[in-house]
Amino acid sequence: MVDWNEENAAHLLSRAGFGGKPQEVARYAKRSQISCVAVLLRPKPSRAKGPGVDDKDTDSLIKLAQWWAKRMATQSSRRVDEKMALFWHDHFATQYSVVKNVREMSLQNRTFREFGMGSFHRLCWEITRDRAMLVFLDGKDNKANKVNENYGRELMELFVLGEADRNGVANYTQTDVEEISRALTGYRVDGDRGVIRNNRFDDGDKTLFAGTSFETTGNLGVETTLGLPFAPDVNVIDILFTHRDSDGALTMPRFLGRKLWEYFVYPDPDTALIDEITANFIAGGFIIEDLLRSIFMHDEFYSDEAKSSSVRNPVEYAISSIRALEARGNLKELPFHFDDMGMTLFEPPSVNGWPQGLPWLSSGQFLARLDFAQTCASGRASTLKLIPKKLVPKNATTASEVVDGILHRLQIQDSIPSDARQVLIDYFDGETDFKDPVVLETKVRGAVALALQLPEVHVH
Repeated sequence: MVDWNEENAAHLLSRAGFGGKPQEVARYAKRSQISCVAVLLRPKPSRAKGPGVDDKDTDSLIKLAQWWAKRMATQSSRRVDEKMALFWHDHFATQYSVVKNVREMSLQNRTFREFGMGSFHRLCWEITRDRAMLVFLDGKDNKANKVNENYGRELMELFVLGEADRNGVANYTQTDVEEISRALTGYRVDGDRGVIRNNRFDDGDKTLFAGTSFETTGNLGVETTLGLPFAPDVNVIDILFTHRDSDGALTMPRFLGRKLWEYFVYPDPDTALIDEITANFIAGGFIIEDLLRSIFMHDEFYSDEAKSSSVRNPVEYAISSIRALEARGNLKELPFHFDDMGMTLFEPPSVNGWPQGLPWLSSGQFLARLDFAQTCASGRASTLKLIPKKLVPKNATTASEVVDGILHRLQIQDSIPSDARQVLIDYFDGETDFKDPVVLETKVRGAVALALQLPEVHVH
């Protein structure tokens, strides 16, 4: 285990959630690493239903996005649930512009929250019969006499296996796409989820992964007309989980483990590290919480590389800034800021989700981040209110003390270059009366705006 201190506690809160308020960071720093991780992973699955929404009312979509944005910004006990809901929204990317039903998007969002920390098998099943997904990838149109391959292909390529393993060997063939798509026939939307209709289901024999050690033949499917899962030996989700790569290792744990590591830590990890963090995940029956615990407890999670190599996405950038600066309000404008910065909730750009890393800092999107920095720093409205006197350390008498206090809140005090720090200090023009309302309203707010534009704030 690592030496537990404020820096590592802040890093954990930043990655496992959306950052911490100063008092939260201090409180977590006083606990042990094991205790902090246990607290973060302790809550039972959330059943938060979201706001009441109309099926096709655009205002309802805005209301749903506002509800979720505020939940991400304010949740403390369930911060990991919300971070994982955002991950699954990207992993099982579904576009409202295709679904055209706000209630279905809300139900899917609830599914991510309810099942996103538990069994990955159960989550894959719930998404397979999810109303929004059945519309988005045409599962509702997939029937015995007219097979649609869209969902079957993406289930393997994007959701469970990946197109190829790390050695470049394909994980499936076009025949596998055809066969799994036959096994996924039969769904119709009825009530809050999809249900199987016998007259639409292809009950003939199918063969998956022919010629491999995990080849399976039979009347493969997912669930019965009564909503009960098929037995593991003929359940296509179970069969996907038996798939092995060209090294002989289980494919799904390596695929999902790598994607979660890159989401929470840094890009392109070694395969040996992925095998290490997925060992308990495999042994425990593919429970997501076990995988997250292995990630958050790993020394490499707290390495220098892990603290500076990932670009914050717009949600992470905006919410971490709000939490660190203790801004408050009804936060109804947050989704519009996410949108301006390139991340529209419930509208990922494609089934592949959002591109990660440097694309978040393209010229247009970075300008939107600068606009948000100004909005946050000048916040005086009910939607977002920043109180500058709260940012001035007690008994501060110099600009350097105020600047260091702001940098400490943003957890960049050790990474910012000395010349950038000096620019912030010089911005105060020698002002030292930090009880003067004019100084608070101009210099302190201005320093916050400048600090939020620093490159170090955009990575973690």
